[in-house]
Amino acid sequence: MSELWQRLRDADLVSGEPPVSDPPHWSSRLLLGVSGWLAALFLLFFLFLTFMSLIRSSSGALLLGAGLLALARAMMLAKVQRDLLAQCVLALVLAGDGWLLYGLLDSIDTDSPWQWVGLAALSLTIALLFAHWLLRLFHGFAAGLLLAIALDILGLHGLCEPLLLLAVLSLSFAMVRWPRHSALHESLQLGLALALLALALLPSQVWESAPWQSLAPAYLPHWPTAPLSLLILLAFTFRCRLPWLPALPLLAASALLPGFAAGCLLLLLGFRDGQRGLWTLGLLLLLSAGALYYYDLRLTLMIKAALLALCGALLLLVRQLTLIRSSA
Repeated sequence: MSELWQRLRDADLVSGEPPVSDPPHWSSRLLLGVSGWLAALFLLFFLFLTFMSLIRSSSGALLLGAGLLALARAMMLAKVQRDLLAQCVLALVLAGDGWLLYGLLDSIDTDSPWQWVGLAALSLTIALLFAHWLLRLFHGFAAGLLLAIALDILGLHGLCEPLLLLAVLSLSFAMVRWPRHSALHESLQLGLALALLALALLPSQVWESAPWQSLAPAYLPHWPTAPLSLLILLAFTFRCRLPWLPALPLLAASALLPGFAAGCLLLLLGFRDGQRGLWTLGLLLLLSAGALYYYDLRLTLMIKAALLALCGALLLLVRQLTLIRSSA
């Protein structure tokens, strides 16, 4: 565009600076994203039919997945930047991920936690190789889930939420320190936040019935999850010098409800950094944590109603104290 504009200026046909190109509408980008995912599914099916004899072995599936990732990387390095090319890269990488996962799960020891840690590291490596926002979000989400599986095999599932929160917080500070790479940090941050939401919505019965539960006992119970996450939230609150009085009910709830402190931290980070996606995920995590805890309580409806009334009274009291303090 700049070269064409310069030629037109030299011919005295235009004047001034070149016009800024308008970004495509979100609906067109959504359609392109859906087409990329559909293309990945069709590509997986087509390659399965074409190389059926080759991919029956894990080595063949690994070779095919690595080849697709190499082709996608070569297309990503092309100087031509088009939305259609980005969707082709998306389809190739997702198809390559599928074949790599198929080959790796068939060749590694799934009972070893370090194998799952290696898969999480591989997912983060792929995210660093491809400058695609959706791919980085997806691989950040996958890395969070793979790390959760590794910790669950070790019997340390209670550390999953605090570690993911520390990773999200580190990426937030990295965005401030290295603003040049903010797009990379933001997409990975959203992926890890999405993993936090998925883990909060996943019932505990799923983890208790996992096949690796018979291999390693739970060395760390689940109850330290909420206090550890609360410590991270308190550290962030004091570092940013946020007012602590309005947050007292939320801090008290965070000490009891799993996932509540994580939702509060995502909400604060999203508002501080101006990230709509992050604070939306934080709000969803808050609502889901409160709803799951409410329905998991083995109490009568009368006691549950009394608890809700008490929470409402506390919120009204904090609001009144805040108004009195602001008027004084």
